[in-house]
Amino acid sequence: MTADRTVPTVDSDSPPWFTRFVHPGLADARPYDASHHDYAWRHRELHRMMSNECPLPPAPAVVAAAISALMESNLYPNSAWELREALAGVNGVTPDTILLGNGSTEVLDVLIRSMFGAGDEAIIHIPTYAYFETQVRLHGGTPVLVPIKPDHSFDPDALLAAITPRTKGIFLCSPNNPTGNSWTVAELERVLVTGLPVVVDQAYVECGYSPSFAPLVERYPNLVVAKTMSKAYGLGGLRVGYLIADPALVDLLLRLRIPFSISLVAARACLAAVEDPAILEERRVYISTERDRVFAGLRQMPDVTPFESDGNFILIDVSRTGHTSTQIAEFAKREGSLLLRAVTAHGLGSGHIRVTIGTIEENDMFLAIFARAIGAEEPAA
Repeated sequence: MTADRTVPTVDSDSPPWFTRFVHPGLADARPYDASHHDYAWRHRELHRMMSNECPLPPAPAVVAAAISALMESNLYPNSAWELREALAGVNGVTPDTILLGNGSTEVLDVLIRSMFGAGDEAIIHIPTYAYFETQVRLHGGTPVLVPIKPDHSFDPDALLAAITPRTKGIFLCSPNNPTGNSWTVAELERVLVTGLPVVVDQAYVECGYSPSFAPLVERYPNLVVAKTMSKAYGLGGLRVGYLIADPALVDLLLRLRIPFSISLVAARACLAAVEDPAILEERRVYISTERDRVFAGLRQMPDVTPFESDGNFILIDVSRTGHTSTQIAEFAKREGSLLLRAVTAHGLGSGHIRVTIGTIEENDMFLAIFARAIGAEEPAA
């Protein structure tokens, strides 16, 4: 005998029918907003200087590895153990500390899902990568947002003061997005000695010469470092990222991660990039050199303050120009076909804008258009 079930009906004045079947609060949670990527793909005529992508295309060896893998794509991929071993080698850690994922977004999500539920608190040093906050909220946790200092330096004392019995973890970014500055080992160790899980997103560390915290994982098992192939390696479209963490934690997270989340094509292409150090070094040198050149050009302009950066981007304070960051971004799109990032979503208000380091031609174009934008008599519409 079958149970009597009532088919849900649509009522515009009532909550969606599925509300009582999903986790509380999930239907009202706001996901990470990636709509700017879709906009850029729909408008290929615009120069993408807003998403911190690498302007250099994949190296020929990487493309060849991807094509070779495509010839075998009728088969399921393996666990990408060769990539895991290669990444362990370049980071100075053992392979059992590496957790691969479909971008660092997947491995960070798996980590947050494993840690946070209703009533759990995550301390997040802001402004920073917005994904931390959105994922903690989506999984029922409560973000505790601790501002950095007015000069953009970090504030370990404020982080320590925010710890409560409900704190489950602390989230940091080095180099920090959008400010561009990096934590020192001494600053990080002040937070690590709490014994709480400390997650440091180092997506941009290969874009310059700031310290990698991967070697500290052996000394501090509560440290989790997130890295990616998307930024300096310039393989964002392949979606490969990884965590470096205590082997016991990696073993636990492997039970949550989706099987086969990394394609054979992505694994083989990324392996080719990691195995040839010259590929990364070419991109590191290019990004650093062009970033310094753009920074020097911005420092010559009146009424703006660019901030030194270890990433592949520069944050600029435009509050003294009389124009908002959104107005300047609209001017750059209209007058120069440039997509810039008004970082209002990062909690910096309307006075800051971020530019990604592009090709030499794009960087020259940006400096010219930006100078016109801040000197315009009338703000852009």
